[in-house]
Amino acid sequence: MISMKTLPEMEISDELDKQITESIKATDLCNADVVRQALRIGLPQFLARFRPPPLWLEERIRESFAEPAEPVTPAQFERSMKAIADGL
Repeated sequence: MISMKTLPEMEISDELDKQITESIKATDLCNADVVRQALRIGLPQFLARFRPPPLWLEERIRESFAEPAEPVTPAQFERSMKAIADGL
């Protein structure tokens, strides 16, 4: 048997309410599931999982497909992925 703890109802800021509403729309989850996930990983990170990637990342991916493949070492690959993730 799983027992669920509930938080007491409390007032939240308009900004937080807006973020929760956006998360509900983006994920099709109920309010309780959004709040549960947000408590685990943080609301901005949770919502970011459902947003499209930034345009610069899409452009970098398209560029990589246009170029011929080159052999790389695991260390080179790791540096390249870090640079992409950092937006460099």
